[in-house]
Amino acid sequence: MEYFRIHGDNIVECERILNYLKDGMNIISCNRDFSSLACPRVRLSFEHHSVKYDWCIELFPGFNKSNRNRWENNIFDALKKNGSFLDETPDAIITKVDGKNETVLYAVEFCSALQAGNQAWQRSGRAYSVGRAGCPYIYIIDFVKYELDTSTRKRKALRFPNAAVPYSYISFSKYTDNFIVQAYVKAEEFQPAYDRKLRDFDETIFAVKELSEYMILKMLSKNTSALEKQLLNKNALMVEWLSKENKRSSSFDSKDWQAVYETKATVISHSIDTHRFKFIKSIAEKSAAGKSREFLEIVKALSVGMGSKDLPFGLIPPNKRKAFATEITKLYGADEEISLKIADGHAPLVICMVKGFKPRGDDNRPDRGILPLVAMLSSENAEIMTFIYGPLLKTNFDYLCKKPAELARRSGFWRVFMALSDYFVLDVPLLPGRAGHAERIIYNAPIKKTYTEQKPNGNYQLPTIPVTPNSYHEDDVDTVIHSLFRHMIPRGCFEGLCNPPGGDWSGMSVVLDGKEYRWLSLPRVSTDSKRPDHVIELFGINNKPTLLIIESKDRKIDLENSVGIHLKAYLQYLFSFTASVERAEGGSWEISNAAINEDYFNMVSAGAYISDEITSPSEIFTRCQCDMVFVLQPDTTAGKWNLRVFSNTDKGNAIKDYIINGLKDAGETIINVL
Repeated sequence: MEYFRIHGDNIVECERILNYLKDGMNIISCNRDFSSLACPRVRLSFEHHSVKYDWCIELFPGFNKSNRNRWENNIFDALKKNGSFLDETPDAIITKVDGKNETVLYAVEFCSALQAGNQAWQRSGRAYSVGRAGCPYIYIIDFVKYELDTSTRKRKALRFPNAAVPYSYISFSKYTDNFIVQAYVKAEEFQPAYDRKLRDFDETIFAVKELSEYMILKMLSKNTSALEKQLLNKNALMVEWLSKENKRSSSFDSKDWQAVYETKATVISHSIDTHRFKFIKSIAEKSAAGKSREFLEIVKALSVGMGSKDLPFGLIPPNKRKAFATEITKLYGADEEISLKIADGHAPLVICMVKGFKPRGDDNRPDRGILPLVAMLSSENAEIMTFIYGPLLKTNFDYLCKKPAELARRSGFWRVFMALSDYFVLDVPLLPGRAGHAERIIYNAPIKKTYTEQKPNGNYQLPTIPVTPNSYHEDDVDTVIHSLFRHMIPRGCFEGLCNPPGGDWSGMSVVLDGKEYRWLSLPRVSTDSKRPDHVIELFGINNKPTLLIIESKDRKIDLENSVGIHLKAYLQYLFSFTASVERAEGGSWEISNAAINEDYFNMVSAGAYISDEITSPSEIFTRCQCDMVFVLQPDTTAGKWNLRVFSNTDKGNAIKDYIINGLKDAGETIINVL
């Protein structure tokens, strides 16, 4: 028996990895239980290429992050000691356990969101930080997604990322020899018959089989170089498809990307050699501050576009750096030493322009991925100047000028900028209020060096993490609810949504008359509705299917007022639109025009949390207006979860009976319903 672990951001990410593994196996037997109250365990006996294996895989949902020491040891320490210095974490890390130690094998990120505009590079920091540690990293993308009208939920158009984003994974793998890749799987709305833009898409780009095979081979300690090459080639085919209609006057076309891929050229060298277009960054009128427009004009006059003029970065060629330094020194002022460094024409200078911060000074999250994207395209050794024009907290400005290392330590967002920028040009309003306006050119290369000189040591081992956590949290509530309805008593119920923190907002499903109907790209919450954490469809309890809609929290105090009403309102709102896709049992997805009426279901709302209380939480029924309450209590001595189910409706009582009888019939003992 070999032992492995899937450390996931939540139970959904753990299950996704497990499903990819099972898809690549000829399974002989599969048995599921728990290693501890927090860790589901799966024992698999299977054949792979006619060889029999026995594996035990433990699922560890919930990472040590947000200042929470959930587990005794931090799985990310294995990456940090190898040079992963950004506060960016993948969705899952897979390890092999060998007695007192476990070793990181590879990391995976999933994306079911729209990949377009700045969202396409929002997670580049994760790829860069994990990849530079020498850990294999796979970014699995559901392809393809539509932009929706926010009021009608009608499809507006397919949206695609700039081809430079997927190419950055190839580029990084190429110049570091550390394997990272974007891999594509067919999304529900990939329907070439519905949208002509997809009719020439080469479906051999999809990589489901290769992903399963790669994951299994890594866990078997087999050679994966051929599969890595296959996956990178598929990545390159996607770049070619995304760029096939690009205008050469404003971006790289498929021939450009192919030339860079097949030769020793880099994106930087090819941009300078062809120099067909300028770097032209637009700044909205409301965001333009100080002399930012004058800076833009200087860059436009002296720059070369890098991959596409639509990207927020470009190049100053070596022979233009002196003129560039002269002009920006006139504009902003800089001491002679810094000006001379900028003017040094030994190499190109990458100019990256970011807003960085929102009107109130909080982080603009997508911007944290821009510099990692640049580093992946050009190498982290490229000289980078970051121009920031968004509003900046004065305290952060003061730290940047006087204690830059402390600012990088305190803020993961700032660490991205400071670890990868050689220079800063600031032209920013200062907050709070009207604290003034700051213009400054800062030389940051010494700070950058302290980060980029951190290199992998090749040791991805750490002490085996105990299966019992230091404390129990919302992750455990979600794991218990998911395990209960998905695995322990699956007959007569269907899991339509499992959305733990950091989880899956990509879609929600219901089943009617043998068909699954699914709503994709779930809308955000509004003032009078709340996106559920779980939607469970139960059959045979009443005269029509029952939708159990659950909000899970650490503590009961965290449940919002009137959340029971808001949970139902969310589904009522969703049902007011046609389903996005549908499929018959065992069939393929099709675009749907089905209108699903809320009257087809009984709706029961519930709150769930961890507590030692044994009496009915009457205040929750009153304050939260839920139909049911699930109270979980970990009993580590007995190795059981005590589950107290309270209800103030007949429908809720029927669900409680259903749970008790289902657990009894299944012989499950880890959950004790009181």
